Amino acid sequence: MSTSKKVPWPNLGVPGNLLPASLADRQLDHIERMVRTIVRANPAGPVHGMDQGYWESRLRALVNENNLVAVQQHRVQRLLQDLAQRARPNAFNRTAA
Repeated sequence: MSTSKKVPWPNLGVPGNLLPASLADRQLDHIERMVRTIVRANPAGPVHGMDQGYWESRLRALVNENNLVAVQQHRVQRLLQDLAQRARPNAFNRTAA
């Protein structure tokens, strides 16, 4: 029988143990594409069970696991704003009465 040692997962809460920012770009690209597609396709409902909470949790995990640079942090903030706007689509389409 062969046994393999499990490599412990790094303590991601410690700044020195965060993953490099370069690894976050691919995830950010994917989340941006998905959020934009969802917002354009169906602004009123979730797509395949991946609702606003799902995408927000993906973004939180990305922030907590990676040492993001300023540009990436800005992308995350913009995505969170897009998700918030999608949650209340009528807030921006109201006209003064």
